[in-house]
Amino acid sequence: MNARRRTFWLVFLGGAAALALIPEYFFPDEDAAPTVQVAGRTASETARPAAAGQPVTSANAPAAAARQSATNPMKADLFPSQNWRVAPPRPSAAEMAAAKAPPPVAPPPMAPPLPFQFIGRLSDGQRTRVFLQSGERVYTVHPGDVIDNTYRVDRITSTELKFTYLPLHQSQSLAVGSAP
Repeated sequence: MNARRRTFWLVFLGGAAALALIPEYFFPDEDAAPTVQVAGRTASETARPAAAGQPVTSANAPAAAARQSATNPMKADLFPSQNWRVAPPRPSAAEMAAAKAPPPVAPPPMAPPLPFQFIGRLSDGQRTRVFLQSGERVYTVHPGDVIDNTYRVDRITSTELKFTYLPLHQSQSLAVGSAP
């Protein structure tokens, strides 16, 4: 039985070796990259582009990896990288036009409304004084006075007071009633 077993294993291993070598020698793979002898070892040329002159990108990488694994199963990428990020939606034409338009121009700064109320007036022939109230404070002013470093009294007439808001140099007026 020993001779029979030895013959069986010899035929079995010989057939397996023949099946492994026959496709390589008699039916060469046209898609396989040619091999080059470099410094005593064999390396595969990778100068061939991925598909019809396209570079290997994340979009065609699975196809390139499949071709490579079909030609050389030892160089197959067992864990290829995957991109799960979703591309952001493209903006509409209206959004693109709005993005190109310049931002709206802010209006110029304006002086706040006058915080004063007219209480009364005193005239002694040479000088006219006006009494104003702001909150609980009472001011006695005449032309040229500056109130709280914010307002300057420019002119006092029989019907109105002219002020200048100093931070913005804007003119404002306050009605004081009719002439006596």
